[in-house]
Order: sequence, then structure tokens, then C-alpha cells
Amino acid sequence: MDARTIALDARHGDVLLVVIRGEHDIYTAPKLRDQLDEALGQRPVGLVADLSGSTFLDSSILGALLEARRQALESGVNFVVNLGEEPEAGVQRILEITGLVPVFPVVRSAGEALESARAAPADA
Repeated sequence: MDARTIALDARHGDVLLVVIRGEHDIYTAPKLRDQLDEALGQRPVGLVADLSGSTFLDSSILGALLEARRQALESGVNFVVNLGEEPEAGVQRILEITGLVPVFPVVRSAGEALESARAAPADA
């Protein structure tokens, strides 16, 4: 698998996952935005940003995730971030120091992410 993978996973029916693996920065942010836009355009019940395989994220990636969250909330789509059971310390740390952990619903497993994404309507 490429060190910089961003892929849309539609295997879960009403919940779409944007799987983000490896190191991501300003160079991969446009692809992430495209995948998030494509996912939101399909009007799923929920959208999961799966960071469980991410090893590095910069501020441009966080900006793309924040924009997707805003668009999801406006569309009534639940937006969830999955860090995985053993997240990369740097990925978890950047979410914590930027204050985004309480902004995004952050979960620790794929099952929890799917459950949260299918939960009652998202709040603003």
C-alpha cells in the first residue's frame, strides 16, 4: 500500500469512510478535499474520517477535515473521526493540542465509528 493513501470506502451502505493512511500534508490535502466532497455528495447518513492508519497530519489536513465537518453538519450528515485502537502518537497529539478532540466526535474503533455515524442527527 502506498505511504500516502486516501480512499473512499462505500462498503458500509449508509455510512461512507474516507480512509487516510500514512503521512499527509499540504500536497495531499487537495485529494482529501476531493474525496470528502465526493462522499458528502452521495448524501450518506454518516461520514467517517478513518485516521487509524495515519502517521502524520499537518494543519492543511485538519482544515480539510474541519471544512468537511461543517458541510456535513449543514447537510444533516453525522461526521466522525476514527483514530483506531492504537493511534499514532503524533496524530492524536495534533488533534489534542489544536483543541479538535471535542470538536470532532473522536472514536477508537471502526465499529464505534459506524455506530456513531448512524446515531441520531448530528448537532451543530
